[in-house]
Amino acid sequence: MELNKKVDQILKELKSGKFNKVILDTEKLLKKYNDKGYLHNICGLAHQRLNNLENSIFYFKKAINLEPQDLGHKNNLANSYIYLNQYEEAENIFKEILKNNSENPPALVNYARLKNILLDFRSSIELYQKALKFIKNDLGIWVNLASVYQNLGEFEKANNIFRNIIKINQKFVPAHISISKTNDYSENPSNLSEMIYLNKNDNLNKKEKSDLEFAIGKAYDDQKNYELSIKYFESANKNRKELVNYDFKSDEKLFKSIKNYFEKIDIRNNKKNKNSKKIIFIVGLPRSGTTLLEQILSSHHQVFGAGELDFLRQIVSRHFIQDNKLLPQKINEIRMSNNNIINNKYFGYLENLNNSSLVKIDKGPQNFIWIGFIKLFFKNAKIIHIKRNPKDTFLSTYKNNFASKDMDWAYEPSEIIKYFNFYYDHMNFWKKVFGDFIYDINYEDIVNNSEPILRNLLNFCELDWDENCLNHHQSKKTMIKTVSAYQARKPIYKTSIDSNKYYLQSLKKYFDQLSYK
Repeated sequence: MELNKKVDQILKELKSGKFNKVILDTEKLLKKYNDKGYLHNICGLAHQRLNNLENSIFYFKKAINLEPQDLGHKNNLANSYIYLNQYEEAENIFKEILKNNSENPPALVNYARLKNILLDFRSSIELYQKALKFIKNDLGIWVNLASVYQNLGEFEKANNIFRNIIKINQKFVPAHISISKTNDYSENPSNLSEMIYLNKNDNLNKKEKSDLEFAIGKAYDDQKNYELSIKYFESANKNRKELVNYDFKSDEKLFKSIKNYFEKIDIRNNKKNKNSKKIIFIVGLPRSGTTLLEQILSSHHQVFGAGELDFLRQIVSRHFIQDNKLLPQKINEIRMSNNNIINNKYFGYLENLNNSSLVKIDKGPQNFIWIGFIKLFFKNAKIIHIKRNPKDTFLSTYKNNFASKDMDWAYEPSEIIKYFNFYYDHMNFWKKVFGDFIYDINYEDIVNNSEPILRNLLNFCELDWDENCLNHHQSKKTMIKTVSAYQARKPIYKTSIDSNKYYLQSLKKYFDQLSYK
């Protein structure tokens, strides 16, 4: 009985996010009850939440050995493999679970999520639909299913699901947010009044309130009511800022270390890379047009846009970084080796994706940090750097709600400026070191003079001209998971150029601190 009470308390700690305490308390119990698989599972979950993935795998495997019939332990192990990009291992576990119990909802849902990551969208949809046969009223699963349709560009199917969710529960914030992403409120007021009413609910937590205020601000922006939109954007950012904490110091420490290394090496002194696979890396500040550029290029018959991949960061971090500093000796060992494990691992991850196009695009938002490693380890890589008026980029960042923790700097104007300067410093350094290896292109030039700009760009990428690139909005080859999903599937429009002018009264003091560098 005493054990049950202690476990209940630990589960409450797990639910409230006290993961380090969960680990401490569970390990104390394991000294006495080491044969309890569920205790190992709890400890694994806490490590998983802290991103201590190797540790989580250790505990999940112990739990499975002790309680092999518990499919929950196996499901948790598969999720850790997903986070480590070890997709084949994860998929094998889900297949094993579903072979034993084809009606296991957690496995169906997580397998659907994996299929979404692997760009196998139809399989993802089928798995979500199967899970919903067993738990029809789980609105979270309905949202996930609709999001796959939304990312595929099938907006009508997605919005029908979101509207049905709201009929069931008018207060379900994620459905309102999802509708707002694709609705033009200048043409259809849709759920605006419902969102305003819901935003007055005192029971909302800060994240829900922030999410709603970003959506309401977007609605008023659509309607050109900039006085009201900025009011909601300011409040949304304020609420979100209270929930996040971006550590610039660790990034600055890492970049200083990267600079020190790449300033001193002779880039020509490398073993020849035998891997001739082609990859295009798109870099640019968030909201600078990277998604639009990917959609245009991936409309080419030889190209596939793989989206915002985190493969490169994970590989480089695992092999070359410790305590936010480079390990030069490790880099030099692989540089001089005949076995280019960085390249091999990266393309090994890419092979898991459901596409066989000759050329793939990676627009991971952190890739600008790793340009030196791309130059060292990727023989046939092309880097395209897209730039946009920094005032418009600032505004678009400030107006948007981001899912990634990499964007935790985006909710405070002074931190946005600091991050922009951090980014410019990176790019100026890489341009100085590598010059023409990086191809610069301006968002405004793409919008104003598409065809000649795109011809030059395709020439740089060593690709033949393809008329499909001028009709990117008709292509559904690429799944778009970013906040730009709807805009990038529209024909090129010019209304986003100089959009900062509508917010000069509120944001001018920040705009004045921005410039191309």
